[in-house]
Amino acid sequence: MNCKCGNKPLRGKDVCLACFTKQDSDTQRAKPKHIEDAIQEAFFNTARMIFPKLGKLLFAVPNGGKRDKREAERMKKQGVVPGVSDIICLVPNKEYKFLCLETKTETNDQSDHQIQFQKEVEIVGGLYIVFRSAAEGIELLTKYLKTTKYK
Repeated sequence: MNCKCGNKPLRGKDVCLACFTKQDSDTQRAKPKHIEDAIQEAFFNTARMIFPKLGKLLFAVPNGGKRDKREAERMKKQGVVPGVSDIICLVPNKEYKFLCLETKTETNDQSDHQIQFQKEVEIVGGLYIVFRSAAEGIELLTKYLKTTKYK
């Protein structure tokens, strides 16, 4: 049985990945300034359902957002580093030691700190990828996990 759009449905669901993530993001109408947050939230809602065994090996890094000067200094002392990717997957595959995913909107670009972090990740054998929709992020994670011991 196919999804109403004709694509193959998710395991145990009657909708495909594209329709599922669209449904999910439609129900959480984001304010324009929080589009990346909505993309990331839809990504995790889907990833937790499709890859429950990843558990704590797939997580978000809470180092974005607006902070006053005092809070920013406190976070810096606690080890928060500017530019670190939004999502980290600590499962190695045949080619890379780990995966870092950066959430961006269609029009946003990486900051200089994020570009530097990407270079450092790649130097030590990690894979760094920018994605611009929840469906794209899930597709990238799925492709990455196909060459792992994760089942």
